[in-house]
Amino acid sequence: MKTKYIFSFIVFASMLSISCKKDFFNRPPENASTVGTYYQTSDQVRSSTNILYAAPWFGLNGKAFLAIGDLQAGNAICYAGTDGSFDAFGAFGAGNATQTVASAWNSLYTVIAQANALLNNLPGAVPASVPTSVVNNALGEARVMRAAAYFYLTRLFGNVPIITDPSPYVGSFSTVRTNPVTDVYKFITMDLQYAESNCFPGVASTGHVSSASASGLLAKVYLYQQKYDSALIEVQKVISSGEFGLVGLDAPGSYTQMFELAGNNNKESMIALQWTSNGGYGFGNQLQSVIAPNTNITGTGDGWGELGPSLDLQNAFKNAGDSIRRHGCIMVNGDFYPELHKKTGGYYVHRIDLGMGAVNAQGTGAGMKKYVVGTPDDNGGLSAFQATSNNTYLLRYADVLLIGAEAILGKTAGAQPGQGIDTNAVCTDPVALSYLNKVRQRAGLPALASFSYKQLLNERRLEFAIEGDYWYDLQRIDGFNNAHHPTAITIINNQDRRTVNLDNTTGQIIGYNPGRSFTLTDANFILPYPATETAANPSLLMPPVPYKF
Repeated sequence: MKTKYIFSFIVFASMLSISCKKDFFNRPPENASTVGTYYQTSDQVRSSTNILYAAPWFGLNGKAFLAIGDLQAGNAICYAGTDGSFDAFGAFGAGNATQTVASAWNSLYTVIAQANALLNNLPGAVPASVPTSVVNNALGEARVMRAAAYFYLTRLFGNVPIITDPSPYVGSFSTVRTNPVTDVYKFITMDLQYAESNCFPGVASTGHVSSASASGLLAKVYLYQQKYDSALIEVQKVISSGEFGLVGLDAPGSYTQMFELAGNNNKESMIALQWTSNGGYGFGNQLQSVIAPNTNITGTGDGWGELGPSLDLQNAFKNAGDSIRRHGCIMVNGDFYPELHKKTGGYYVHRIDLGMGAVNAQGTGAGMKKYVVGTPDDNGGLSAFQATSNNTYLLRYADVLLIGAEAILGKTAGAQPGQGIDTNAVCTDPVALSYLNKVRQRAGLPALASFSYKQLLNERRLEFAIEGDYWYDLQRIDGFNNAHHPTAITIINNQDRRTVNLDNTTGQIIGYNPGRSFTLTDANFILPYPATETAANPSLLMPPVPYKF
């Protein structure tokens, strides 16, 4: 067999580096193993997808993940001048030169490049001794991760280029056009349908996606398009698989523990990024370094508290009587976390006698807890400066249940694609209630006899706060692919984005300050293409063209 590089984009990168260094689909892959010398056994083929779950996502996972998904959405707050990666999003001022915009774009196209290289090269490069099912499973995994990347891209930027193979564009990178949102969604759907049919069942606990993982993401993709019948079919496939359940209800653990190392690849985890602190920056999860309220918590010199939980989010938990999820998401003065500072008996928030002062990240009178895991001693040595080994979720089983509830509500409310669901629409369907109430039961909240769309959106907000998801709920609330966002703008304009003055001795709020000002428009719901990309390829700014399926 002729030896060739499975990740052939390295070759393209070498050829094109002189003429065009900013081509969005020319992200050099992270692994240069050759097919001829490595991918000769089933185990080696299975491992070929490992890279798709970590390093290529790094540029999105850190500040972009939070700035877009939670800071813009009003779940988080930062002072002006805190960090250039956050500042623009705190006042809806992200432009085409904003670093985080480019970071998200680059990261997601790196994921796509990695997936494409595997999809284009693996099938014809393995010996006949490797079962076809093993090869097709690897291809299915690559399609899930490519679909996930395109799902983020089109929600962030709208029309984007669909690239499956860069070779036809050699010498003409500056003329590549975008494809319309509807075509991107069709492409995503096709990838996930393939994965659903070819990925192995019941393997998500290994950190690799399963066939039911693909069904779960497909349910979410259908929901965003307001294809409620199709979304519900996929939800039922996931439930029928029996592979997943709610941690703390169907499986051991707790809501808080899901976001610690002990929660990696738990019963609820459907698609998750797999980080390791051993490789250092770029290979570990950097979320803790950014949002942990202080360096005392991390023990590694980071923990910069660059985001704090907004008063609006804190009040949403309080108004719902939601103490379980609040404790796992937000730390407030008086809280205790036995999983932090284990050697000294746990971490007390605001214990002057123990040298632990009040938490006041970004003037919010509180701090972030979700994805904050503590010191290396707390984690068996598996955390380091700007790198921890806890997973980042892209999809959890709780999401699938709430997707099911929304699909039923959307159908019974008669919502049409592009128009959205009336936030006052009410659902009494017993199946929808069973899905929603199961999530509420895990949160220690009473069952509902009916629910409105407004209540369901709030349930999603509380369940997935600081998981980079709330922005996309606000973005779609007025209907699929709708350029106008009156309902979302009203919600955001009514959020409490003030900061507080805190008495560090008592931990009590003694005053309030105005929040950062902004004028929100429809244009703020889609990010601009990075300036570096449009400079290299001006065709990005031209009208989209249909994708040739």
